[in-house]
Amino acid sequence: MYGISELDKKFLKFKLKNQKKFLDENFLYINGECKPYSDFYFSSWHNSNRYIAELNNRVSSLNKYANDRGLKPIFAVLTLPSEYHRKKIITLKSGRKKLVNNKKFIDDENHTIKAGSDRLQSVVRSIMNSNTIRSIPKYEKCYITTKEPHKDGTCHLNLLLFVPKKFLSRSVNVIKNRFLDTHSKVTTDIKNPTAYIMKYIFKTLDDLRENSELENLTDITFWYLKHKIRRFTMSQTFISLEIYRKLNGRYSLISLTKNYNKGLITVLLDPESKKPMQIFDEFGEIWQKRRVNHNNSIKTTIDWQSIKENRKDIKLNKLKSLNQKRRNLELYYSGELNPKEMSITNMSDWTLTNYYLAYDHSDENVQRLAILENELYKRGFNNLTNNNDLLDLNDIDELYNHFIDKEMKYLEF
Repeated sequence: MYGISELDKKFLKFKLKNQKKFLDENFLYINGECKPYSDFYFSSWHNSNRYIAELNNRVSSLNKYANDRGLKPIFAVLTLPSEYHRKKIITLKSGRKKLVNNKKFIDDENHTIKAGSDRLQSVVRSIMNSNTIRSIPKYEKCYITTKEPHKDGTCHLNLLLFVPKKFLSRSVNVIKNRFLDTHSKVTTDIKNPTAYIMKYIFKTLDDLRENSELENLTDITFWYLKHKIRRFTMSQTFISLEIYRKLNGRYSLISLTKNYNKGLITVLLDPESKKPMQIFDEFGEIWQKRRVNHNNSIKTTIDWQSIKENRKDIKLNKLKSLNQKRRNLELYYSGELNPKEMSITNMSDWTLTNYYLAYDHSDENVQRLAILENELYKRGFNNLTNNNDLLDLNDIDELYNHFIDKEMKYLEF
């Protein structure tokens, strides 16, 4: 159906499986955790729950936007002339319909399925650039289009346009004047625009929300993939979806757009990629791009069980180290533990600084003193030692001179 062959299906399934494998088995290292690419990607076939939820939200937001402004809906179906149709439908004497070859079809690059899709999109641009539609204020019009195939695979386009009531009849005439053939039609008798257009959009979708296996895809999805046709487009009524997605539902699409237009939402873009870097509202920063180490992206399958076990070991070691520090501190306060017997790196800041200031270092190992001063330097207490850099633990002569200057006794070890 839709001109999709078994060979097309095999090739496209193979391509989608490779894409899915790539998304699931490649990772970004974010805040100490590996995140698969698939967490950040969604389409009609991948993460379809999110895709369909966002689609519903966009269409209902568009309808609400139109209702709030008292705009009237116009629905049009735009079809292509006969020369774009490889086949046509005839009705047999029995009443059964049948697809047969169309003698008027022109088999060249200007009449392919993709070329027909582009032709229909150019008609939409022509409608929006007409004097009537351009005379309507920017925020008093909006539209959505969806493309779908005929049985033979030829594309046709559905347009839902909202305009002020006083422009309704003129807008209808603008659309009719751009019909490409006699099968195109237009109507204004629409009681529920959201349900009306969603009916057409869902006809183009394989609903994979319950079962996301690629084997459940039908010819209609393969038609979009083969010919690289966008399912739907919308007017730039709302703020960029990329910005909306960054805030993860904190604002509705309508309120976010309103606040942005009023200057209450500020978006800083990367000057080269033009991608959002930071987003602010009137009270301060509400989103910032995470710093991702792409060099640490993992190109092979991750053993998640090993990662979990390693995390448990790390947490256990940290807990042991913390408990040891607490125990050492208790012994230190009680006088049961000589600071010289403690690990310098396990000392708390308080113990470390007091150990350095309160004790006679004349009988200390010079290398241990160097470790002590290096630890103070690492923790930002180099004002106690007046050191401008870490000491070299292997240069004994230099350490000797360093501590002689501090009137400390050098001992053999």
